[in-house]
Amino acid sequence: IKCDYTFTLEDWLARKEFEDGIGRNCYYIDVHKQDATVYPRYKKGESHGIPYRCLTPKGLKNVLTAGRCISTDEEAFGSLRVMPPCLVTGEAAGMAAVHAIKQTRNDVHKIDTVLLRKRLKEEGQYFL
Repeated sequence: IKCDYTFTLEDWLARKEFEDGIGRNCYYIDVHKQDATVYPRYKKGESHGIPYRCLTPKGLKNVLTAGRCISTDEEAFGSLRVMPPCLVTGEAAGMAAVHAIKQTRNDVHKIDTVLLRKRLKEEGQYFL
């Protein structure tokens, strides 16, 4: 699914932060390729943000993705396909759906991500 943003290996390597980040991830790049590429692992305390825009499919105003369906490249998918980030994106998608209904007549691309992040934090989501 192509969303408004595709999280990439470069984002993962840079431990990238996002203004619309909906949570954190620190899992390693777990892919099995024939070329046996080995990606570095994060050190203790390192992580990257997960942008809300990875949950908003292009051209669809009332659909959100979560879990293994978010928009990533093949390598980054090896990190974001595991249960903790799936939980993070699922919780954010559920909360964003409520915000979309209340704020924007079901347009998930136009919700107030500052408010979404505030509400997620109030419910215990971790941000830097």
